[in-house]
Amino acid sequence: MPRKRKILREHILDAALNLMKEEGFHRFTARRIATHLNASTQPIYKEFKNMDDLKENLLEYVKEILEDKVFHLYSDQSDLTDVCVNYVLFASKERTLFSALFMDRELSVHSLHKHIQNTLHQIIQRTEGLEDTTEEDRQSLLDILWPAVHGFSVLTSQGIYNYSDEDIARKMGNIVSHSVKLYENKKSSIKRNLS
Repeated sequence: MPRKRKILREHILDAALNLMKEEGFHRFTARRIATHLNASTQPIYKEFKNMDDLKENLLEYVKEILEDKVFHLYSDQSDLTDVCVNYVLFASKERTLFSALFMDRELSVHSLHKHIQNTLHQIIQRTEGLEDTTEEDRQSLLDILWPAVHGFSVLTSQGIYNYSDEDIARKMGNIVSHSVKLYENKKSSIKRNLS
């Protein structure tokens, strides 16, 4: 009797993620994911109620990957500039996936952005010179910084910007330092007006 192959939840999520990397959501079906698994659709529907359930679980899986690979949340090595560079590099190297995540509207982009904002708050708290910022201060800084970084990433994923890794690092360094200066000037101005 041939041995049955066990397809785990992680295998399905990996296959779904690989499909997104290759094609985005244009042909995102259980059958296409099963083809990536070299299996039938049965294991998919055994693990997930329906395609919406699969997409919700895939979103959580993507959040974990972003925390680890882009934001390096579990490493004390990266600061705010490093994270911004990693985000743009992710958009550059995984253009189809980035577009699927942030521009196709198939996943809950609001949930993803909220998760990214929360992660960025944690990153700011461990960035030299910004460790003692309040939640309100961190959000004020992100209101200045993140539209520039995310916009730069979108333009990169669309192929409008084609910078080298070194140029991306330099540009993100400039964007972060200018954003921090704007944030500090805004904060000083508010203090002066209150005095």
